[in-house]
Amino acid sequence: KQWYKRRVRALAEMQAGRCDNSRRMQIRAMLLRAYEIQAILSPDEFNLRSTVMIENVSEQNILQAPLLELDGPSEELIPQIEAGAVHHLQEAASLSSGDLSDFYEAFEMLDEAERAKLDNEILPLLYKDLLFQHQIKPFTCRKNRYTQFGLSSPSDYLVKVQGIRLAMNELLKDTIKRDWMLRVGRDNTAKLLQLAGANTEEFSLAFNEMLEYISNGDNLTAIKDELKARRVSSVNVYDIVIDFCLLDSFDDLDAPPASVTSVISNGWISQSLRKSMLSTAVWGMISTKSGKAKPDGFLSKFYKIMGSLTPALAWGFLGDDATLKPICTSIRNNVLTALTKIFDEQRTNYTSLESLTEDLYQALFDCAEDLNSQLELVLS
Repeated sequence: KQWYKRRVRALAEMQAGRCDNSRRMQIRAMLLRAYEIQAILSPDEFNLRSTVMIENVSEQNILQAPLLELDGPSEELIPQIEAGAVHHLQEAASLSSGDLSDFYEAFEMLDEAERAKLDNEILPLLYKDLLFQHQIKPFTCRKNRYTQFGLSSPSDYLVKVQGIRLAMNELLKDTIKRDWMLRVGRDNTAKLLQLAGANTEEFSLAFNEMLEYISNGDNLTAIKDELKARRVSSVNVYDIVIDFCLLDSFDDLDAPPASVTSVISNGWISQSLRKSMLSTAVWGMISTKSGKAKPDGFLSKFYKIMGSLTPALAWGFLGDDATLKPICTSIRNNVLTALTKIFDEQRTNYTSLESLTEDLYQALFDCAEDLNSQLELVLS
């Protein structure tokens, strides 16, 4: 009904000639969005696919188009449009958040808490856009971590993950920031291995091999296929590096297998022997997983990196080394704190993609700098 009332008012305003050119363009954009939403939510009435956008609708055609009846859909909903003016929504440029927000109230697909937020106009504009998209076609992820980061609902997590995905893609377009992310990830990991007394050469070789593999665009389809089997829904820095690699590793630390706990909890065995036995147990688990992966594929190279890291660092996270354990614990806490901040719209700006990208980069930068300072202090 809200949608209907807005459309009636807009049409009446245009027909009465009570608006200037700027206002006419704004109304035209609003009506264009209305037809787009109507096509998405009622594709059978439009006889179109559910992900289409109607473009190039002339003002005259808008005025002539029939209105949506309150008591039931009209039989003539499609305005006269130019030939070839139907495109996939995902391939078309979106209208502004302000245009889109005019139509949120027309849908009752949100739960009570989310509707209350929208009614009170407290949600950032980018978040509103993504929330609207999520209600039409839900975003997906491998594991919903809304409770882990103190979010209000599973939808809240999915919407913010989608925003982070977009922001990560923006960061990767900036060659300076992309190179910084690669460099700081490689260098800090090497320093951590050095602190653990491990050889960093194997890690550097595995890291560079992975970097060369993912940089080749011809491998993208194979990467998607491999990760799809692991329920990774998006080939993105967040989904692969943060969620699949980092956060899953932290999850494993919270519930290590019995073969690991039996080693680290055995006080009758010397520290050096427990460390060696733990390394052997971890290496065995990684070798088993690697053996099931596609040879020379993404997961095979991923497990090669993990094989160079995990046996050495497992002791730092699970053992009782007086120097290594505090650093590893601090790393984990810092990463989770940074991610909690990123998911909090009170501390991270979800108003626009630009503001979210900037805040995301700053959070990553602060986390990396803090880690580097700790490592430098201990290694000096």
